[in-house]
Amino acid sequence: MSPKAVLGLFLQTVLAFTLIVLAWGLDDWRGFFAEPARAGLVAVAGLTLVAVVALRLDVQPFRKGQRPVGRQRYLLPLIIVIGLSLIAFLPYADRRGLLTFAASGWLRWLGLGLYVAGNALAFAAVKTLGKQYSGYVTLQDGHQLVTTGLYGLIRHPIYLRALMVVIGLPLVFRSWLFLVMLPLGAVFVAARIRAEEKLLADEFGAEFEAYRRRTWRLLPYIY
Repeated sequence: MSPKAVLGLFLQTVLAFTLIVLAWGLDDWRGFFAEPARAGLVAVAGLTLVAVVALRLDVQPFRKGQRPVGRQRYLLPLIIVIGLSLIAFLPYADRRGLLTFAASGWLRWLGLGLYVAGNALAFAAVKTLGKQYSGYVTLQDGHQLVTTGLYGLIRHPIYLRALMVVIGLPLVFRSWLFLVMLPLGAVFVAARIRAEEKLLADEFGAEFEAYRRRTWRLLPYIY
């Protein structure tokens, strides 16, 4: 992983942490960390950065490859803006009781568990993909069909991770937004899966069809 990529991830982590604290309110930062699940989320975010560097994950979501499908130029920046907006709104709303359900420790911990498990899925998937990982639906130079590791069971672990995070983060902050984020995330993921599988089918033909028949999209034995 290049020093530039490490610096970028570090700055993203710092920005996310700063947004969380500012949105909650500097006058009560101790109150934020008084809730174990909220404090755990910040700790996990920091450990995630350490894990990415330690595992030497090639995390470069803006790697365009040979031919990105459709108009994706502005999609990733838009997703980043939405993500940062959500990171800012959730702690703000949690402290002030906006769109929140009654405080429930186990739901907060469920959200944190989904976030952690989702990150673990992403680590395993990115490690397997190597330089073929990209936030774009595209093919890289010399692209190979990956069918090992998690990809030997499910075809889209990174999209599964995305769904786990859009549910998990609102739950950590006891927000009803998880009821909105889940269907929106499902629609987005379904569209991405269709585009990606069409691209792979066009490129790899019978090899991909055989792979598709023996694996699941997101959840083994379910979907």
